[in-house]
Amino acid sequence: MKKLNILDLFSGIGGFKLGFERNGYECMSYFSEIDKHAIAVYKNNFKNSKYVGSVTDVRGEQLPKIDVITFGSPCQDFSLAGKRKGMGGQRSSLILEAIRLINECRPRVFIWENVKGTFSSNDGEDFAAILKAFADIGGYRLEWQLCNTSWFLPQNRERIYLVGYST
Repeated sequence: MKKLNILDLFSGIGGFKLGFERNGYECMSYFSEIDKHAIAVYKNNFKNSKYVGSVTDVRGEQLPKIDVITFGSPCQDFSLAGKRKGMGGQRSSLILEAIRLINECRPRVFIWENVKGTFSSNDGEDFAAILKAFADIGGYRLEWQLCNTSWFLPQNRERIYLVGYST
């Protein structure tokens, strides 16, 4: 079995970790979340995981070698259903904390998920700024795609999936 150390940011109840496990990986997860109910569910479902607090408090030097960072950063400010504050919004700008941690931890792979509205937020300037911030880390190839998750959910949910992997 392949073993991975995962840093699961904005973890919710652990969908990314579950996906890795269902695909044959043994994962030690370090997870960051602020919703107390999501934290309780994650801890219950993944007994050996370690809660590391809010993304704003996590520091790379506090963690072991991380292989993969996963995150679905807050989307409310990017969403077509929201107020469209984009990167100027308090929640969606938290992606910068994830980018900081990628730079500090230098994982082999990182995976980001977010809403389709990220592409058009502030006339595309927000997505361009996010790509630039990822590229400025250096040493990663970036690939992204818009996927409609209706193939496994009973609804249309278009999401951006961006993967960075070390070159």
